[in-house]
Amino acid sequence: MIIDAHVHLFPTVEVGKMVLESIENDTGVGYYAYGTPEEYLKDMKEANVNKGVIVSFAPDNQIKNMNFWTVAITRSGKNHPAKYPQFIPFISVTPTMKGRSPVEELEHKFRWGMKGLKIHPVAQGFAPDDERMRPVYQWMVEHNLTITSHSGVNVDQESRFGEPERWIPVLEEFKDLKLILAHLGNGFWDQSIEIADKFPQVMFDTAIAISHIESPTTLDYEDARDLIRTIGPERILFGSDYPWINPKKDIERIKDLDISEKDKNFILGGNALRLFNLK
Repeated sequence: MIIDAHVHLFPTVEVGKMVLESIENDTGVGYYAYGTPEEYLKDMKEANVNKGVIVSFAPDNQIKNMNFWTVAITRSGKNHPAKYPQFIPFISVTPTMKGRSPVEELEHKFRWGMKGLKIHPVAQGFAPDDERMRPVYQWMVEHNLTITSHSGVNVDQESRFGEPERWIPVLEEFKDLKLILAHLGNGFWDQSIEIADKFPQVMFDTAIAISHIESPTTLDYEDARDLIRTIGPERILFGSDYPWINPKKDIERIKDLDISEKDKNFILGGNALRLFNLK
């Protein structure tokens, strides 16, 4: 089984195009697709991906609408099955969101079937160790759910709040917090290794870091192999960062690495099966 642990989706082509073209205009970072569920389903089939974890987020004035859409398309009802049962819904919260508090939003969407939390400290403008996030981390621990956090350099080359070491005070306080650091630290490899050594519950995903694309924070074959061996293949999840990346090509990249078939299977799906309690 192959599980893509890092997928961004948009409700319509128009929304995806607006967001992606804005990012491209601001940063020069291009994209592979517009990120609709229908598009991604086609790419899942072509790449033999079985499940995709939606880790979408939005500005504060749109975050609740995005959260609602994410859980709604993956939720079954009394008289109908889920529209997209292949997707695992993560929602997002920030300490500055209006209306419901972050914990109230978690409670509300938990009843709707959300399976985890995505935060992007750089884009959303708060540090992982922000005191206002402590109730969120406590709630996640109590519900045994996973957080995926952006880590490392952002597409605009900003790394403020993105360095993995900003998580150290949080992990020291919340020792049972289930955390995935996206992008393997995205350029801050030494900090990722330090966290992996100190906090065995922390996982990482491969998005951008181990990829067919060429970017300043994409590892070559040898460095990717060495980082996997240092952190441990049982700690790393495949993530494509769709719709910026073609998942099939990134899967091929991982399959080409000089690591064992067992380790490739861990990364491509086995670790996610265990972490998310999937069958």
